[in-house]
Amino acid sequence: MLKNQFLSSAPITPVFPNWEKSFVSGTNSPLYKVVHHLTAAPIELITHVNFKDAAEGPPGHIHGGASAGLIDETMGVLVWNQNYPCVTQHLNLHYLKPIPLNMDSYVLTSITSVSVKTVEVKSSIFNAERIPYVQANSVFHLLTPEQYQRFITQCRGSFVKE
Repeated sequence: MLKNQFLSSAPITPVFPNWEKSFVSGTNSPLYKVVHHLTAAPIELITHVNFKDAAEGPPGHIHGGASAGLIDETMGVLVWNQNYPCVTQHLNLHYLKPIPLNMDSYVLTSITSVSVKTVEVKSSIFNAERIPYVQANSVFHLLTPEQYQRFITQCRGSFVKE
């Protein structure tokens, strides 16, 4: 089911500053190969991921930090894509089972609420049969116009969606 949603959705390029340099979705990531797709209704980010051998933690499985980095970044990709410039304020992860290396994996991410200062997001890593391995929720702090300007100035030369 998730694979069909992925195939029928539109591919996107991350729009947050410096994404090209990211160890997660950057073009030279040593840990992952990711492809992001956005669904229209409801708006969800579906990320197909291949964990590279460098992401190994326990023998034959992904390091928990590698899956945490992946979830944090996919959440950021979605909120920035939806024109909410922000940074992670709080990230809560629930590890359900170890993720085997070389498993065909997907991350499903959606925005659950937006307030004046925050965006709340949920995300899960699944296998192709939609069995969950990691579930997470996060609160992102929306940047004020001044914070956004400082942030962008520090990331000069980055691709930024206007």
